[in-house]
Amino acid sequence: MRRVDVRTIPEGAILARPLVDQRGAFVLAAGKPVSEAMRERLWDRGFRYAYIEAPGFEGLDVREPLTDQTYQLVRHTLAQVVAEVRHCKDPGEVSLPVDELHEACNVSCEDLARQQQGFLFYPPWGTLADRFVAQSINIAVVAARLGFELAGEEGARHLFLAGLLQDLGQWWDDRPSEHVAASLSLVRGLRSISAWVKHIIADHHERLDGSGYPQGKTAEQLHPLSRIMAVATAYVEMVFAPRHPTLPHEAQEHLMAEAGVLFDWDAVQALRRLVPGYPVGSVVRLSTGQWGVVVDPGPPTLNRPRVRLLAQPGRGEDDGAGAGDEASPEVAAGAGEGAVPEGSGEPASYEEIDLAAQHAVAIVRLLDR
Repeated sequence: MRRVDVRTIPEGAILARPLVDQRGAFVLAAGKPVSEAMRERLWDRGFRYAYIEAPGFEGLDVREPLTDQTYQLVRHTLAQVVAEVRHCKDPGEVSLPVDELHEACNVSCEDLARQQQGFLFYPPWGTLADRFVAQSINIAVVAARLGFELAGEEGARHLFLAGLLQDLGQWWDDRPSEHVAASLSLVRGLRSISAWVKHIIADHHERLDGSGYPQGKTAEQLHPLSRIMAVATAYVEMVFAPRHPTLPHEAQEHLMAEAGVLFDWDAVQALRRLVPGYPVGSVVRLSTGQWGVVVDPGPPTLNRPRVRLLAQPGRGEDDGAGAGDEASPEVAAGAGEGAVPEGSGEPASYEEIDLAAQHAVAIVRLLDR
């Protein structure tokens, strides 16, 4: 099965995984063909992606960090918060749904405690608010996953909630140091939000050497949870940068280069162990010009997965066309939009290559971000 943007599902494509809402109710069952009218209804109900059956993607055990119901619950709750924040000029006028946020945090951490393998991030497809929500959830997921390893269950819960809330101030002021203060103003007076969550929000852009913001704190002034969040935030922001996204293995290498100087060493090492850069289901373009899907993430920390090739040798060469390049007809072009070409047909073969063994071949682009 392949994950695609709801808006790009081809007419008649077969749904490979059921769609459920935040209450756990089935919206559309697996095995159903998707029509244009269904596609529009799914969008209106808040679904931004779906899994469909696609040639070359058979038999993949694709995982996400949260169950579908939990994700929809978190997404729905955070989207409501974002909508209220966008309509209020004063942070003091926003009334956070604290009980709902705690519920979303609790069920998410229960899911993450059971998560024992790599997972796809949630794609930033849709409106500006959709992209913000997806990125916030991705940060919360990574931070909590590291938190379970380094700070226990309670620490993971603090990190998840902080991940959802820490960047809400960007809707009032997108200047780096100012958005932190705006986010803090939302939670400062709420006794039901723990002091640790507030500390994390205040310090998630600080660095060990004092070069961060807004206060230029140094290592001894930073709580371990804030150090974990700094790593999670930096990683997700690099990978999902709107203009020039960093490949996951390059983002991890950047963090490793700065571990012990800017970023907490233990948190960076935990990220490399627990968050594979290329989990099963990732659609990639290789340095050979071929396109493929990851079928095995490969050895931990190496970021050299096993890839099933979906384009023919000699096709899809990178001619410098850039992010909009549609050189390969065998697999979706619209990188970042999850587009699937209609009438592309099945690839002639499903040859698989192990990048851990084929050192001359590298991933040059990630297509489902």
